[in-house]
Amino acid sequence: MKKLTVTLLILITSVALIGIVLIQIYWVRNALRLQEEQFDNKVQLTLKSVVNRMFDDREHAGADSTVCSTKCDHRTYDVLTTINTVHLDSLLNEEFGGMEITKAYAWGVYNPGCGTIFAGNAGKFHSELIHTQHHVSLSCLYRPEKLMLGVYFPSERNILWMRIFPYLLLAFFLIAVVIFAFSYIIFSFLKQKKLSEMKNDFVNNMTHEFKTPISTISLASEMLLKPEVAESPARTRRYANIIHDENLRLKNQVEQVLQIAILDKGEYQLKINSFDAHEAIRSCLKNFELTVRDKGGLIKARFNASEYFITADPHHFVNIINNLLDNAAKYAQGYPEIQVVTKNTEGMLVVEVHDKGIGISSENLKYIFKKLYRVHTGNVHDVKGFGLGLYYVKTMTEAMGGMVKATSEIRKGSIFEIHLPLSAKNDLTLSNHESESKNITG
Repeated sequence: MKKLTVTLLILITSVALIGIVLIQIYWVRNALRLQEEQFDNKVQLTLKSVVNRMFDDREHAGADSTVCSTKCDHRTYDVLTTINTVHLDSLLNEEFGGMEITKAYAWGVYNPGCGTIFAGNAGKFHSELIHTQHHVSLSCLYRPEKLMLGVYFPSERNILWMRIFPYLLLAFFLIAVVIFAFSYIIFSFLKQKKLSEMKNDFVNNMTHEFKTPISTISLASEMLLKPEVAESPARTRRYANIIHDENLRLKNQVEQVLQIAILDKGEYQLKINSFDAHEAIRSCLKNFELTVRDKGGLIKARFNASEYFITADPHHFVNIINNLLDNAAKYAQGYPEIQVVTKNTEGMLVVEVHDKGIGISSENLKYIFKKLYRVHTGNVHDVKGFGLGLYYVKTMTEAMGGMVKATSEIRKGSIFEIHLPLSAKNDLTLSNHESESKNITG
């Protein structure tokens, strides 16, 4: 699938998902508004029912001496002799309790024009009660001036939210599921696309790598078929050696490719032994020294580890070191400069391979240990390989109970670290050294 098509699909799906979220937000706002209307209607019905009952029970109305204190002026006294606030309070409790609206509310009889509250339990909600939306006229009970019976609910907003909360929670849960599924599909798709690119790159590299030895073998075979070459034993032997070497090279390349299946299935076998890691590293450096010198480079070693016997598979350990040395040489800037350092850290032997190569960007560094991954260099095949070396290094190091780390900086080089567990033989070696030193001093 083309990159433009993929981008377009992601964009369209994202817009559709944003549209769904906006619709849900619109639905929540409408649901909250509907709850507000229903709540207001229910409160209005309750207040009208209270006033109607007060009108029907006018014979119970009378002065409320408990409400009218010494601060009660003539105007307040007139209101309270007409409206029995004790009876009004009991009716409000009864009606609101029956309607199951809420028990937490403030009520009052007030004049909205001058903002005077004549009776009720406004408390600290004086201003809110004067401006409340829940009110009803008391003109049927008191005509001299415009009086209102109003109620204010301090937790009204919370009540409304709690009513739609289950549906709101379900809506957001479903949206979260859709977003998660969408993100998972997109990331999986991008991952598969990246894997596809890596496999295509692998096939191209493999084709290029196989093509060279096959062409060489084909050319050498054609030369052997010529009569003048067949009559010369020296030339025949030389072309036969070329065929042998290129065939061996082709065999090694095929084995590298087969390692993918072996490592993935975990069918490799480890022969864990205790051995001298310094000696194994020296052997690798000796074999690799000629290759580095041919490229005009140099290779150094600093064995700083005091404990260097490790518990690992010697064969795979040597292959790991060779892979790291090979990478350091392949990605050098000009001539290779390689340094191998050993040290001890937290009961482990640490082997560091330093190079002053082209370096790896932070974007690519997190992928270098993945199978078939190679830093893209376009169609240039000056750096050979299948992207299996570092994958092999990580897989085998972890299989032997160790770990691998890498740090790098563009145009300054890279450092690869191999951490492997120490062997108990180190204690025996140190004990032997201590006893020898005691014999010498004694």
